[in-house]
Amino acid sequence: LFQPRLGFNYSFEQGEDKRRMQLRGGVGLFQGAAANVWISNPYSNTGVATGVIGCGTGGFSACPPDDGLFSANPDTQPINKFTGASPPAPNVDYIDSSLTQPSVWKANLALEAELPWWGLVASAEVLLTKVKTGIYYQHLNLGAPTKTGPDGRELYFTPQSYAPSCWSASNGALLTTGACAGGRNRALSNAGFNNVLLATASNKGSGTAMTLSLGNGNGAGFGWNVAYTYTRATEVSPLTSSVSNSNFNARSIFNPNEDVAANSAYLIRDRVSAAMNWSQAFVGTYKTSLGVFYEGRRGKPYSWTYLNDANGDAVSGNDLMYIPKGPQSGEVVFVGDTAASHPNEDRFWSIVGNYKDLDKARGSVVSRNSTYAPWVNNFDMRLSQEVPGFTSQHKGVLSLDLLNVGNLLNKKWGRINEVNFASAGGQRRGFAYFNGIDAQGKYNYAVANTVDDYTLRQVKGESQWGLQVTARYEF
Repeated sequence: LFQPRLGFNYSFEQGEDKRRMQLRGGVGLFQGAAANVWISNPYSNTGVATGVIGCGTGGFSACPPDDGLFSANPDTQPINKFTGASPPAPNVDYIDSSLTQPSVWKANLALEAELPWWGLVASAEVLLTKVKTGIYYQHLNLGAPTKTGPDGRELYFTPQSYAPSCWSASNGALLTTGACAGGRNRALSNAGFNNVLLATASNKGSGTAMTLSLGNGNGAGFGWNVAYTYTRATEVSPLTSSVSNSNFNARSIFNPNEDVAANSAYLIRDRVSAAMNWSQAFVGTYKTSLGVFYEGRRGKPYSWTYLNDANGDAVSGNDLMYIPKGPQSGEVVFVGDTAASHPNEDRFWSIVGNYKDLDKARGSVVSRNSTYAPWVNNFDMRLSQEVPGFTSQHKGVLSLDLLNVGNLLNKKWGRINEVNFASAGGQRRGFAYFNGIDAQGKYNYAVANTVDDYTLRQVKGESQWGLQVTARYEF
């Protein structure tokens, strides 16, 4: 990848006291994360190494009745039992021949200036990015859509599967018995294959980050700095996995193969940071230092989706939810309600009313990653002491770091509550099931008893305090 770049830095002085100022900036092409493992996917899923046996479900042929599915003998594996029947369906991965390494155009412009008061230094910077080549995945074995939903989305179920009577109101499962027999998703897919994924390129996605900061350096043993950053960032796919099918599944969508940019799953929209450093030599030249760092940020973004497979692409939980225009609008039928009694619709609208991004989406489909987890606050502190070394030119430094020190003071502080990552849909929440489309062409919704809740992020101890002691010898 050829990455041309151009930058400049211009320093000058202003005022009678010759306060220093600096204007800097640049523009260029930068490579993102190299597509190493994604390039290797086609070597893993060639179509001959693995196969999927459905045993009569998902459109697959029934499995042979004898000998089960497992054999320790390599010469009598299950594929040899399918003589005269459909063989196990393989997974196949492809790479678009035009795909190149991921890259973005990036430009920045910043101004830093000494102010005439108290040694303050102010800065302002804007950073712009535009995707040149990004990667996203298309599923080539969904088959053609069999219907278009009332909100315009593509649907892939067999005809009988659209009947509300073919859906369970309690868990959103598709029923396949009686009048619903033979119903399935990916109705027009090629039964000879399972998942067929194409890694292809997109030039959609961009970002803008604007930062303002103010501080006084570290004059007279005391320094501080405070900054605020506003970020807007969009992407087509978050690419959260090393496997192609997982990358396809872990994205909330309106249509499965859409090349549409939305809020990035990694977006931190608002961030406030502050630092304070103090040092004083009480014994000779050996300094005692105290530093405190604060970060406050808006929580991770997430999407509102149906709890089940609402479009028939065989992925449950990744379909962005349609919000009707308002209560009693008649656009959606709420399972279990009547004209005189509508507790399920009332519960639906009480949930919508609690989240402004859901409420703003009335009459449309909720945008991907349009809602944010709660604000996060974190304080870190360091206390260090210089001590004599073996010679006058040597010294030692003992440091005590308290990470997330607020949580040490109060167990409710410094916690990170966010939506748990789901393999289907990514960062998503839901509270309703798709329950088919009735004869009038209206969506049927079954409202769940609870809303998917936030999860305390604690896999690596992020929401608890930590202590670290460091001894360093300098010579």
